[in-house]
This record gives sequence, C-alpha cells and structure tokens, in this order.
Amino acid sequence: MAVTPAPARAPALSIGSLLLLTLTIRLAAHFALPQPLQSDGLAYFTLAQSMAEGVWPVDNLGQHAFYSIGYPLVLAPFFALLGASAQVAFGVNLALALVTGGLIVLLAREAGLGDLGRKLALLGYALWLPGIWNCTMLARENLSTPLLVAVVWLALRLLRSPARLGLAAATGAVWGAAVLAGTSALPLIAAPLLALVLGGSVRRAVVPALVMGMGAALVLAPWAMATQAMLGRPTLSTNTGFNLYIGNNPAATGRFVSIAATPIGPQWHAMRDTLGEAGASAALGAMARDWMAHHPAEVARLAAVKLAAFWAPNLPDSNDFALSPAVTYVRLFEVVQYLLFLTLAGMCLLLPGIGRPRQIVMMGAIAGFWALHGIAYIIDRYRDPVMPLLIVMAAAALAEIVTNRLTRRESPHAA
Repeated sequence: MAVTPAPARAPALSIGSLLLLTLTIRLAAHFALPQPLQSDGLAYFTLAQSMAEGVWPVDNLGQHAFYSIGYPLVLAPFFALLGASAQVAFGVNLALALVTGGLIVLLAREAGLGDLGRKLALLGYALWLPGIWNCTMLARENLSTPLLVAVVWLALRLLRSPARLGLAAATGAVWGAAVLAGTSALPLIAAPLLALVLGGSVRRAVVPALVMGMGAALVLAPWAMATQAMLGRPTLSTNTGFNLYIGNNPAATGRFVSIAATPIGPQWHAMRDTLGEAGASAALGAMARDWMAHHPAEVARLAAVKLAAFWAPNLPDSNDFALSPAVTYVRLFEVVQYLLFLTLAGMCLLLPGIGRPRQIVMMGAIAGFWALHGIAYIIDRYRDPVMPLLIVMAAAALAEIVTNRLTRRESPHAA
C-alpha cells in the first residue's frame, strides 16, 4: 500500500508572514507611541480634508501648494468615504507600508536576489525603525518611499526590456507621481534613463525616453492646471524658493533653521501676505541665488556639510535621554540598524550578487536623490525614502555571505 507523503509545510518565514510582521510592528507602534497632529502632519491632514470636502486644497496656514500634494491626494478619497481622522490616515499608512513591502520583494527579485535575499530585504524593512515611526504619523515619506522603490524596480525592468514602450510610459507615470509626492524625487529619473542606455544604446533610448516623458506629463499636468487656477502660475510646489533660502543665507548651517532665525525672518509674514505664497517663495529664491552668487566658497562648504549630514547616523540627543532610558536604547538600536545596513550595502558593491549594470541603475537613483539634498538643507527623515534601496543591497550582501559560508561547510573538500 502506497504511503501518501505529508504535504510540504510553508516555511516559517514566508513572504506572507513577513508582510504580516511588517503590519503588526507598525500597529503596535501606533498604540504605543501615539503621535500628535501637528506641524507638517497637520498641514497634510488639512490639505486632504479640504479636498475631501470638494474644495481646492488648502493647509492650516491658508496655503495651496506649499506642501507636496501627492500624500494628501491619496488620503483625500479615504477621508471623503470614512471621515477625516488620524485613524483613517493611519489605516492608509498601513496599506502603503504593505505596498512598500511588496515592492521591496519585487525590487529584490529584479535585482537578482534569491529567496533568502528577498526575505532578508523584507525583514530589514519590517524592522527599520524610521519606517515604523513614519507609519505612526502623517508624513509624506509614507508615500514617497513606495513610489521611489517602484521607480527603481521599473528601471531595472527597463534594463532587461528597454524597447517596451508601455513599460517606459508606466515608469514615467510612476516617476511623475513620485514628484507629486515630493520634488526631491526629480533626480530619480536618472535610474530609468541609465537603464535605457545600459540596456540598449543612447540612440535607441531616445524614443522610450520621450514616451517616459509623456507618461510623466499625463500625471503632472492636472496639478499644473490646478495651481494655474489657484495661484496664477503652474508649479509643482511653492516651497522651492523657501527651501533654497533656508539652506543658503547668512544664518544657514546645512540643517533646517527656522525662517524666524534668518535675516528675512522679521519680514517673512508680511512678505507672504503681500506677495502670496508663490510670490513670496519666488522672492526668497531670488535672495538665495543672489547670496550664493556672492558667496561661492561658503556655498561649497555648506554643500559638503549637507552631503555629509545626509548619511550621518541620527544619534539620540539630550531630549531622548531626558525622556526615558527606553527611548534612548531604541534610538541607539536605530543607529546600529542604520550602520549595519550602510556597511552591508557598501559591501554589496564589492560582491557579484547584484550585477554591475543593475548596481549602476540603483546607485544612479541613490546618487541623484543624495545630490539634490546638497542644495537646500538636511532633516534626518529626508533620507528615509531611499533607505529601502540600501536595505535591498544590504540583504544581497548578507545573503551572499551566508550562502558562501554554507557552501563551504557542505563542500566535501572543506578543511
């Protein structure tokens, strides 16, 4: 009598269980660390709430386009259906975290990682503390992160199939959405453009690049028309000049400094009331460019400070120590996490796990995103959207190290 073999059990750490872990940790953090609705979060909430009510987006300071519109645009339909509340926003954040986790697995697979590498990448994202913190609050990084991962994933697919115009159009559309979620995504276009060139040639890349531009234009055009109606000029965001000035003025340090602490501080509110949000930002941008033109050495020094600060560990400060020892230990664990990911990602560049063309595409996205932040100023969370790329690279290196060691142990010729 034949014996029926027992059905194979799913591995303990399946992709599904790791996605569930991702959601569970963020849900626990939401109840353990309730976040007040303030600052940028309050602005995004108010923008989404106004759109849910069927009027032009407007934040708590009466501005239409100072904050990136992408994240409130995603929140608005859920606010309209379920009511505007922080709980609904957190539910959207959970869904975005789930999407991000799925995209990380797709990116890891497209980068050439095997089953172990994909699971390590997803586990890294599940445990990544800044990603957990962002999920508990209204932060645009909740949307910017999955869109950045999606752009690079599609770029790697273009590397294999540069002649697929539908794929090029989709890549452009996703890049356009990433720009709406945050103008710092502008240089991410380097990744798909590099993929087109490396996957074919410069001449053959022209048509797909144009199609990519058309896909982006279709996504960006409605917002450009909306800002034309609201402000009298098409724009992605009215904070460009503001940010440039904060990072380039006599009081600039390389990190965020309140507008009140700058030379224009005493006149800022009157300037905004007189010129409007678009006019005031344009005036600040002109002041910043004039200062930069007359202080090139200081601009270069500040740029170096910003580029270094972008990768600096987010060390706990006196406020963390005063709050509680537990918070301090968690913050220190975040630093250890970050340094581990950064070290392993650096090792990935020296190992053959991710092929050289794919490395170039991924590094093109990272380098472009990094370089743009050397222009204005640095806040620690500005690095968060690009971290999944480093986590995937770190997972590739760790998987290769583990696999090589296991192979040596199992080899009959091992010492």
